[in-house]
Amino acid sequence: MKIWFVIRVFAMLAGTPLLTASCGGENAPVVFPFSTNYPVEVTTLLYALSPNAAQGLIPLAQPQSLEYVFKNPLKVLDDYSLELAYGVRVLEKDQGKKNEKKTGKAVVPSLQDLAARYQLVLAIDGDATWELPLDLSFLGIEDTRPQLSYAVPLNTALLGKFSITWAGLEVEQAGSATGGAGLEDLVFELDAISLVTRWYGFDQEGRRHFVTPFVYQEQTKTGVALILNPPAAYRNGGAVELRIRGLERAAQAMMGQVRFEYAGSATKELFIPAGAVPAIPYPVIITPGSGIHGVKLLPVESRDFPGTPIPADPGLILDYPQTSWRAPAYEVFQWEDFPSVLIFDTRSYEVQDRLFKRLAFYTEKRGFRGRLAEDEEIAGLHGWNAHDYRAEDLAAFFEAARLANFPLLKEEQELEDILFSSGIIQRTENAAIRPGTGAVISISRESPAYLRSQFMVHEGFHGIFFIDPEFRAFSRRRWENLPSVGKRFILSFFDYQQYDIKDEYLTINEFMAHCLQQSVSQSAKYFGETLAARIDASSWRRTVLPPKDEATGSWPELTRIFRIEAEAFSAYVTQRWGLAAGRIRQVTVR
Repeated sequence: MKIWFVIRVFAMLAGTPLLTASCGGENAPVVFPFSTNYPVEVTTLLYALSPNAAQGLIPLAQPQSLEYVFKNPLKVLDDYSLELAYGVRVLEKDQGKKNEKKTGKAVVPSLQDLAARYQLVLAIDGDATWELPLDLSFLGIEDTRPQLSYAVPLNTALLGKFSITWAGLEVEQAGSATGGAGLEDLVFELDAISLVTRWYGFDQEGRRHFVTPFVYQEQTKTGVALILNPPAAYRNGGAVELRIRGLERAAQAMMGQVRFEYAGSATKELFIPAGAVPAIPYPVIITPGSGIHGVKLLPVESRDFPGTPIPADPGLILDYPQTSWRAPAYEVFQWEDFPSVLIFDTRSYEVQDRLFKRLAFYTEKRGFRGRLAEDEEIAGLHGWNAHDYRAEDLAAFFEAARLANFPLLKEEQELEDILFSSGIIQRTENAAIRPGTGAVISISRESPAYLRSQFMVHEGFHGIFFIDPEFRAFSRRRWENLPSVGKRFILSFFDYQQYDIKDEYLTINEFMAHCLQQSVSQSAKYFGETLAARIDASSWRRTVLPPKDEATGSWPELTRIFRIEAEAFSAYVTQRWGLAAGRIRQVTVR
């Protein structure tokens, strides 16, 4: 809850002269907003000890201090910062009959010049003293006249009073191009004061830059690194997450002893949820540390289980510590790059079956599609070791269960609730269940690591297929133009796998995923040897196979056909999303 304190409004019309007279010992309520994002209402009032302080204004030609005091000392909650929003602007002056604002044509010092000749200092009674930046050139960010919000961490139980001082440095900068000219046209303006949840880094929104202490650039052997490293007294007491915006190339973030490698894509954002962050994440070292739009190390966002999935890249999910799961049986993630796709990771195949096995038979299994199978009927049958379902099939399944009053398992009921809360399925006014937007995929911790990785790729591309009509159209074109020998072969394999090959949508979807689940270099062996050998083992299926090369033990025509398909699919997903055959992740954990 944000509580605003605007006690008295002084006349701030254009042309009103600056107030510089003494308050006569009486405290004045501040004009600018003071707020907190405390979870409870705050009742204390913020006062200023001078009219200039009340308005938050300092004429740069008259360096001075602005002093503030709370009516009652404000209790500081753990992991909070005092954020000051401020900037330097051209002063409006009374020109007699009309107000005239100085324009950009005025010859005034740049912020870089001002930073070289003046200091802006925040002093907090009973806590620290902080030099406030005037620009972000120390982070390699050049901006002629930005507005800043600077959040300094508090290390005090009570906040009673503080001051902001604009002071000149003793050493004059030799050869200054602007000298002292133009100061009479400038004013420091304090826009707002807030108590906010503690975070570290920098960000930007419009013309305002947000920044904190303990973030800086450092030259290393491999280039410029961006470092976040608050001292122990100012670190967050709870778990933290890392968000980096504007990554236009491959990068890495070291957090303690863990390295997160970002592959680089059109996404341009890296998010590391709290569960993947090591217990001691400091120092945070990001390389390359230039050209980034924003970095935030901030407290973990509250996410209820299972209704609020954790945003994460598939690469993070594969290595996400199971001890960080919010429930012992399974965890629910939201694919960061494709937010309408949910990713379930389960403790075991048994847990996964209780969530998805009946769905598998209802949507994909030959002889079962379109009907709800009883537990006893499918108990001895294999479902899948990984799963994928689109919104339309999920809605159809749960609508069929509703109409038949079918006794779903507890886990299936939990799944239904998750799908409703995520908008993947929706309920109409007459209580009928209809598809929303999105899809679900699932893998299990019971699979060995190499299979988990391959399953994530396979199911991940299914998820994109479900939500992207252009990808579906491309896949259909590849299927329709697939040489007949390749089509006969893959249909026989899908039939062998118990897929209902009469469903063309399902067939095209599986064709695409099998082409993309391994790298292009591995696809030749996968189709031309591994799968072909399985078909060759069946005397009545091997008739779909082209001639075999006995010397190599492979089927060269299948090798050639499916290598071409793998290359085409890989080029498409690379161009669209920066992915590739055999790689669905953007992040790798070392």
